[in-house]
Amino acid sequence: MGSKDNASTEQVRHESFGWDGYQPPTVALRLTFLACALLVLILLPVKGCSHMQVELYRQAIPPQFELVEALHHDEIVGFREGCGYAIFRLSEDNLARIRRQGLAYFDAAQLGRDGKPYHQYQPWQATLTDAHDQLFRGQSCAGEPPELLEQAQRAVGKEGAFFTTGHEQDLVVVPALGLLIYS
Repeated sequence: MGSKDNASTEQVRHESFGWDGYQPPTVALRLTFLACALLVLILLPVKGCSHMQVELYRQAIPPQFELVEALHHDEIVGFREGCGYAIFRLSEDNLARIRRQGLAYFDAAQLGRDGKPYHQYQPWQATLTDAHDQLFRGQSCAGEPPELLEQAQRAVGKEGAFFTTGHEQDLVVVPALGLLIYS
């Protein structure tokens, strides 16, 4: 009886591979595992870096702005320097206060959430039709702008948008679209 059980176990083992008993060489299995692990190690930091970049943008924005979500971001990051932009949706309560108070709302919004002097901003201004050429400077080195950024660029020339500049960045608020753009 023991020999019959061994034979049926052997048959089940061969059928479970589906290749009539073929077992890949151990070296091939190890190389496949190594290739998959390497792929995960490469792709995981890319996604993590993207999240970290958006968080860095958030920290550079004054706390007076209630950021609901990051709608889009694009950047080119080098060893020490980077260039890019992020588009954030503002909360409805935040937008209502901005619409009600106008430029006065921005008086206290002079320093990023992180409190670093690098994220110190000039006094806010209403956008002018000819001044927006200097805004969105981080977009110039990133990829093709999405439609949302193009809408914001068009809206900047109209009444009701606001901007400020910092050391190497600018912030633009477009209440009509509910957006804040860090560039």
